Amino acid sequence: MKLVDDRKGVSPVVGVMLMLVVTVILAAAVNAYTSSISPQKPAPVAEFDAKASIHDKNITLTMLSGPPIQKSDIYIKITTSEPLTSGYVNMSNVTFYHANQTNAQFVVPGDIIKIHFTTGIDTYSSPPRAYADFTGPQIQLWVYEGSPFTLTIIDKDTGNPIWTGHLYMNP
Repeated sequence: MKLVDDRKGVSPVVGVMLMLVVTVILAAAVNAYTSSISPQKPAPVAEFDAKASIHDKNITLTMLSGPPIQKSDIYIKITTSEPLTSGYVNMSNVTFYHANQTNAQFVVPGDIIKIHFTTGIDTYSSPPRAYADFTGPQIQLWVYEGSPFTLTIIDKDTGNPIWTGHLYMNP
């Protein structure tokens, strides 16, 4: 006696089983990858009142609101359009004032940050123009008196801005 030797139905069943196995393995791999990625912590957000003065040789930032900001947790970037240049302020030229304490390591609302700079006169321009000089290891730019510039406080952990202000360099 001869048993039924019909194998037409075996091949599709094996193919479907293999596709299911591959799908399960891919789903497990995607799940393992996505669960290993931790969400990025958002940068803190703060508000400041800012004034820049060539006469005072500093930019004064008064913190209005936001969480405490550690000096070691930020970069300060200045961008000017005469010519279009930007750079990071040398943090040794930045002073935090907390509760009338000079050289504090953090600020909270009501406290002050001062960014110090040197000044000069550009005798090559006509008429000669006063400028704030922010030259340092990671920056080489001048901001002319009366010129607009942008100041951005950046969170080191995320690289995102904490605050951005558009200022004019006052006399």
